[in-house]
Amino acid sequence: MYDTRWPRPGPAMAAVAAVLGLVAGAILGLSSPGAAPSAQASAPPETTVAPTTTTLPEEFETVVLGSFNDRAGAEERLRLVRSQGVKDADLLDDQQWDLGTRWAVYSGIFKTEDEAEAHMQELSQLGITERFVKSVKQAD
Repeated sequence: MYDTRWPRPGPAMAAVAAVLGLVAGAILGLSSPGAAPSAQASAPPETTVAPTTTTLPEEFETVVLGSFNDRAGAEERLRLVRSQGVKDADLLDDQQWDLGTRWAVYSGIFKTEDEAEAHMQELSQLGITERFVKSVKQAD
């Protein structure tokens, strides 16, 4: 005769063992590091313009990516275009430059309008649609 203190062998014991095995497998599966994703999004293409220098020329052609009267709006646009791949984007302040608005987000420093136009076409490949070429001069 079987001792009643221990479960009797049979289908119920097999089912309990299977459930315990599934629970243990799930715990181990969740606690172990997974494999890296097989496909990752590629970075947006970068423009060919070198990053701006700290000293800008007195007069140059550029591509304006946004004009703003408040700095917060200009900085938000700057973050957006940089995240889209425009690494040389920066801000111009109308206290230093003749802009016609308080702040301008710009990309590129060029000697000619044709160079700026070519850069504007590169920016369209990054999905930047709000843009125009502008001549910029230092404020008096």
